[in-house]
Amino acid sequence: ISIKEFKTLLKELQNARRSRANDKEPTKKEILASIKQGMKEVELHKQGKIKLKSAQELLDEL
Repeated sequence: ISIKEFKTLLKELQNARRSRANDKEPTKKEILASIKQGMKEVELHKQGKIKLKSAQELLDEL
């Protein structure tokens, strides 16, 4: 590859590394809040107040 292509590739790699370094793992508090929110949504679904996505709909989003 040319020097110009190499430099471009190197910059993209550095940006990707920087982006990954900024990603953080969720805290225990955030995980518990997410689970609590999910449980509220399940309860609302049981009461007929909201419609949840099916497993197939979730997979289709991926």
